[in-house]
Amino acid sequence: MTNKLKYIILLLFVPALFIGCSREKFAEMNTDPDDLLSINPETEFTSALLAINSSSFEYYYDHNRAMYYWTQSFVTLNGASSTVYDGSGNLNQRYSNFYNNVGNQLVDVQKLIEKMTGEQREKYTYLYAISYIPLAYYAAYVSDVQGSIAYSQAFQARYTGLLTPAYDTQEELFSNLQVKLDSVVQVLKSTPSVEQVNLSTADVVYGGDEKKWIRAANSLRLRLAMRLINRDADEMKTLVADILSDDGGLISSNEENWQFVGGVNFASGGNYNPQSNGDVSGSKNLIDYMSATSDPRTRIFFQKSDFTKDKFDSAKAQGKLPATLTWDGQLYRGQFANPAASSVSSNSYYFSDISYSYKGVTTADRWVSNIQDRLFYNPETKAHITFPVITYADVCFMRAELAVRGITSEDASGLYTAGIEASIKAYDEMGSNASLSDYTALGATEIATYLSQTGVAYDAANALEQICIQEYLNCFKNQNEAWATIKRTGYPSMTSSILKRETVVVDGDTKTMPRRFIVSYPSISDLNYTNRLNAIEEMTKDAGFSTPDDITGRVWWDTAN
Repeated sequence: MTNKLKYIILLLFVPALFIGCSREKFAEMNTDPDDLLSINPETEFTSALLAINSSSFEYYYDHNRAMYYWTQSFVTLNGASSTVYDGSGNLNQRYSNFYNNVGNQLVDVQKLIEKMTGEQREKYTYLYAISYIPLAYYAAYVSDVQGSIAYSQAFQARYTGLLTPAYDTQEELFSNLQVKLDSVVQVLKSTPSVEQVNLSTADVVYGGDEKKWIRAANSLRLRLAMRLINRDADEMKTLVADILSDDGGLISSNEENWQFVGGVNFASGGNYNPQSNGDVSGSKNLIDYMSATSDPRTRIFFQKSDFTKDKFDSAKAQGKLPATLTWDGQLYRGQFANPAASSVSSNSYYFSDISYSYKGVTTADRWVSNIQDRLFYNPETKAHITFPVITYADVCFMRAELAVRGITSEDASGLYTAGIEASIKAYDEMGSNASLSDYTALGATEIATYLSQTGVAYDAANALEQICIQEYLNCFKNQNEAWATIKRTGYPSMTSSILKRETVVVDGDTKTMPRRFIVSYPSISDLNYTNRLNAIEEMTKDAGFSTPDDITGRVWWDTAN
């Protein structure tokens, strides 16, 4: 069973479960670890996997109001706001999702299995091991914006009564995750003494294919290792050598991508829509670069501008466009990411409707393109939205980067090319699955044409920057990693001759891209007040962290490059 499409049908069985259940019995079940409604581990595993992408507030706030704008993948259609780098008080929805929906259910899977004995428990050897992989992923995902988190002692209140878990520093967490993921891989490579429980339905990522989970775990280990490149390069090199030597391998094709493809009812709510609060475009530099290089992903990421050559000629003849402006054949247009650009009079046509007469009809068109919002949400409940975690393209670009840096002896050029091809094909499939209204299938020669373009064709002198830019593009649907690429490598840079990020200026002040979320002080009534406070005080000892409310501060791995 491949992971191209997983049609998830969620039966509303929970209310029926409680018919005739007294309040006293419900309270007993909620506090007694020995009474979990006799739920099986497979069902709990499915719920946990779905929870990774089912927090609509996380997409509304963390993704569609923050990360996409900070990386300059998105810009509001009417121009960048002066508060684009300010953040929101509702950021960090992933934190509560981890403790309330994802991590707790994955630990429940483990505890349910631990209660079993003999052959029954042996049947769950693989599921027990697999459950640690998404748990590790989401813990690191939370730590990326939070720093220290409760992990080693977390999720134990139900089982041991521990209400005050200590916090792991990010350094401790990353080290622990590497060890645990390695041990999980070794378990999954072993042959259990009994036939394993069938996960073909419960596992909405890989259909219970333990070999794919092995490759996913090793690929996650590689990603986490590369977070250390500026903090502890020697440790990173040791980890990379260990990971690449494991015979379980890494994700090696798009068919092995770690991603979730939702059913027709998934991501149908407006919170998934990046345009729920107003029209959104991409940054001008991003769309100009993608258009100039004939990137096939352009039409998957963005809609065409309203302006064709014929419309352009009509509007210009009527004085609605600058007299010096000439038609360049570009069909996709981005918006300036710098708020100060709106004060330049020659840019005025970027920021409002252009009203003119076209073929005798008064028309109001926009110069700037919209994003393909249907790539992100599913309002008509007929499409399938893709949520990538780690893909084959990601792995190719990580390995290419390691080769260019001289850390491995692999073929950087070949891996770079393979990554681009994998990324373009994956996004073509995403566009098809999402039922984009103007979807056009990938042409037979488009990838070859793209690979020959200036700025794309592999150039040893600029290879590191090229690789990082391609990883940034590949992460259009995984902005935590686009953001991490910028933080870790500095690319795309403010001085690039390939793809330049714009400097953001507000009232004459140059702004700094946020690098984490606000870390909130606990209230005095918090049962875990002391541990949370100690964790914050420990993080502030690192000058790069700055103050807890400074979102330009850095978590431990994000040291200056």
